[in-house]
Amino acid sequence: MSTQTIPYIQAVGEIPADIPENCSISIERHPAPEIYSFGFQPAKTIPEIPRWFLKKYASRQWKVLEPFAGAGTMIMETVLFRALPFWTDYHPLAQLLCRVKTTEFDLEMLQRAYSLVLANAGKRNEAPYSVTFANKNFWFQKEVCDALELLKDEITYYESACRDFLSLVFACTVRKVSNSNGAMILAARRSHIAAIPTRTRYDVYQWFNRYAEQGLSAIREWQSLCNGTQTKAVRLTEDDARQLTGDCEYDAIVTSPPYVNAIDYVWASKFELHWLGYLTSDKERLGLYSREIGTERIPSEECEQIGETGYPLLDSLISDIYLGHMYQASPHQNHLRARVLWRYFVDMQEHLKVSHRILKPTGLYCFAVGDSCRICGVQVPVASLLSDFAERLGFVKRFQFQLLLKNRKLNVPRNVAWADTIKHDTVVVLERQHI
Repeated sequence: MSTQTIPYIQAVGEIPADIPENCSISIERHPAPEIYSFGFQPAKTIPEIPRWFLKKYASRQWKVLEPFAGAGTMIMETVLFRALPFWTDYHPLAQLLCRVKTTEFDLEMLQRAYSLVLANAGKRNEAPYSVTFANKNFWFQKEVCDALELLKDEITYYESACRDFLSLVFACTVRKVSNSNGAMILAARRSHIAAIPTRTRYDVYQWFNRYAEQGLSAIREWQSLCNGTQTKAVRLTEDDARQLTGDCEYDAIVTSPPYVNAIDYVWASKFELHWLGYLTSDKERLGLYSREIGTERIPSEECEQIGETGYPLLDSLISDIYLGHMYQASPHQNHLRARVLWRYFVDMQEHLKVSHRILKPTGLYCFAVGDSCRICGVQVPVASLLSDFAERLGFVKRFQFQLLLKNRKLNVPRNVAWADTIKHDTVVVLERQHI
C-alpha cells in the first residue's frame, strides 16, 4: 500500500493562495516595512500568514478580530488589506505597540518632541527617583538609572499620542541599556558573555535618539502606506481573550495564540513594564500573570493535582509529564510543567468557546501556532489538539498547512534534553458552525 507524500513548496515573497491542503511550505521572505520591527515583542507572527488568509478568504467589508495582538502584525495586515481590524491584548507593552501602530502622527511634532525630551533631560543634573523593583541596581547602572529617570519625567509632559511614541522609544532604550545580555529575550547574565560595559548618561541619550530616529522613519513609511486607514483599527474594552463580549459580531478571528511552555511574556518585558510605570511593584507584576493564557505562575499546591480536561490523548500526555515517564527533571518541575500544559488548554478552550459565540455564522477562525512542543520529553501536538477542542465546540476544519521556520530563535535558556525548539508553525483555518 502506497503512503501519501506531503507536498513541499518553496515560495518567494508570499504564501500562494492556492497551496494544497496539508502541505509544508518555506518562504524566502521579502523585507517587511520598518514598522514591523519597531518595538520589542518575542516570537512575532510573520506577516505572510495573515496576508495569505486575508487574500484567500476575506473581503474589504469584513470585521477581523485579533485577540492576542502582540506586536500588531495581524492588525497591520488587515489595515493594508483595507478591511476593519479589531484588537485586544492583556499585556500593557503590547497595548502600547498597537496604539502606536494604529495612530496617525504629526511627524514634525514627533521630531520636535523627542529632540526636546533629549535637550531638556540633558540640561538637568538632579534625577528623580520614581521607579523601584527587585534587583534594579543589579540590572541598571547608576548613571543609566539617572538618565532613564530624567527621560521618563520629560515624556510625561506630552499629550497621549505623542507620549505613546516617546514611551515606545523609551522602552526600546530601557532594554538596550540594561545589564542583561542584549540577545536574550529573558533577563539573564551569563559568564561566557562579554562583560557589560560601563555606561554614562550620554550613552543612554544616544540610544534614545537612535531609536527615536528609527521609529520616526518607520512611522513615516507606514503612514505613506496606510493613507490614514490605520486609525480605523478598534481596540476592544476587554483585554482577556477568555472573556470577550458580543454575539455574531466578527467575520473572522486571525491570530497566533501564545506558545505553550515557551516564553514567559511578563518576565520577558519586566524592565520595560516597570520603567514605563505600567507596574508599580513586583507584586503587581505577578498579578499580571492571572490574565495570561497558560500562565506558568501556578501555586505549588495546585501543581500537585494532575488535572484532567476530558480529552483522552491530552490527559495521557499530561499524566506522562507529571509522572516523568519520558524525562524526570525534578518532581516539582514535572508537576509544574504538567499543570502549565493543563492550564494552557483549559484557557484556550474558554477562548475558543467565546470565539464561537462572537463569530458570525460561517465565520472563520485562523490560528498559527508553533507545533513542535516537547515538554519533559513528551511530544505535544498543539495544533491538532487545539483543532480537536475547536471541533468539539462547534467548528469544522477547512484548511491546514505547515510553515517551516528557518530562523526561529527564542534565545531563552533551555534544557534540550526535555524541551525543544520550534521548527515550524501550523496554520489552521476553522469555520464556525451552528451547534
